[in-house]
Amino acid sequence: MVYFITAEQLGISELGPGKNLMNNYIHALTQHKDTPNTILLVNTAVRLAAENAETLEDMKNLAERGCEILLCGMCVNYYELNDKIKVGKISNMLDISRIVNKSPKVVTL
Repeated sequence: MVYFITAEQLGISELGPGKNLMNNYIHALTQHKDTPNTILLVNTAVRLAAENAETLEDMKNLAERGCEILLCGMCVNYYELNDKIKVGKISNMLDISRIVNKSPKVVTL
């Protein structure tokens, strides 16, 4: 299972509710027996793996359980988060697209 996460919030709404929904969704992933194989973070979703993110501990938990977390390097640079990423690996769109193409199941949030 691959999760392709494109924003720090879930759905289109005011940032508050949408951000809380995403935080809760990431936390819910830690409650399942099965861990996602990969989480791909692009656009503002790269903030979910940065210092002070409400999702940081849950993301670390998923990584410790074997989930590969890849972040779009261009996005990390754009949001000036290079020295603030605390979990996962900074990658590129070539690697991200390869993972999406190989995966039998991709969930986009």
